[in-house]
Amino acid sequence: MFLQRLIRITATGAISLSGVIALAAGPPATIYSITDLGTLGGERSAAMGINNRGTVVGFSQTTDGKTRAFLYTGGSLVDLGTMGGAESFAYRINDDGIIVGRAQDSAGRFRAFITRMSGGTIELTALDPRADGDFGAAHGINGTGQVAGYFTDAGDHMSARNRVFLYRNFEINDIGTFGGEDGVTMAINDRGHVAGYVSSEPHADYAQHRSFLLIGEKFVPIGSLGGQLTTARDLNGNDQVVGDGDVGGGEHHAFVFSGGVLRDLGTLAGGRQSAAYGINERGEIVGFSEGPDRSARAVMISSGIVLDLNDLIPGQSGWVLTEARDINDAGRIVGTGWLNGQQRGFLLTPKNGR
Repeated sequence: MFLQRLIRITATGAISLSGVIALAAGPPATIYSITDLGTLGGERSAAMGINNRGTVVGFSQTTDGKTRAFLYTGGSLVDLGTMGGAESFAYRINDDGIIVGRAQDSAGRFRAFITRMSGGTIELTALDPRADGDFGAAHGINGTGQVAGYFTDAGDHMSARNRVFLYRNFEINDIGTFGGEDGVTMAINDRGHVAGYVSSEPHADYAQHRSFLLIGEKFVPIGSLGGQLTTARDLNGNDQVVGDGDVGGGEHHAFVFSGGVLRDLGTLAGGRQSAAYGINERGEIVGFSEGPDRSARAVMISSGIVLDLNDLIPGQSGWVLTEARDINDAGRIVGTGWLNGQQRGFLLTPKNGR
């Protein structure tokens, strides 16, 4: 059961700003302090989601090499445990402290879960007998407690299919695959609108697929950047969807879908690939882009301009930020980078105090 083991690891404090960084062009630079979220005793951690209260979720390696979902609050990590198996992953948390993700059961199957900071866990796919496959995951939760995710139906590896579900008040609504072979949901906003992707081939999370926005029962195709694949990652209350798409030649670019228009967000100068993972209510987008040296760089995209977050943290910090996963409405950003050679989750806090 979740929260049966509470392991608290104190993370290092935020690094103070030591100088001012200015950009030659674009909007005024936001300068951030950076906090190392630490680990659950192992060598690695990754931050995936943050709510408007500044509480963070993600996953970390433990001292015995397992991967566990964590909650970061009050300067400490809390190990959220599993559902009887070895590993777990937390992806998002809403402002009421409700967390979603996936965790292994005693048979080693990953199951979608919902849990609260205060305790108590629901294995979501156990609420529907059709979800008796080997995999389930919940990636999105909104402010009213609605959850979006997907599960495989029963069957062996080649015959099992991913099916979209929505959850609310202890009830699972199996939406299916929208006429395709597979469906995956990634995010849900407070209006109950959902972003995800579908495929005409089995296993949409690996096969060629196209993204969609679901508004009630209206299925809105997001379109293409020229290639065969678009992957929706997040959306906000204005139905702006972000993700990444194939632009041809095997390269992917971050996109935003807004007002019925799909727009390529490009890359950092000299880079070839990018992806968008999170968007807040202000329309600020975070993700990653290749740099001119082909390295992965965490970025924020504001007013159409791609900003390297490594340029907006204190110099000589020891950090290389590789991807930003989520941004809240106060502009706090979480993601993953390298700190003195170790992979760590980070929290960026704007110094302007907005």
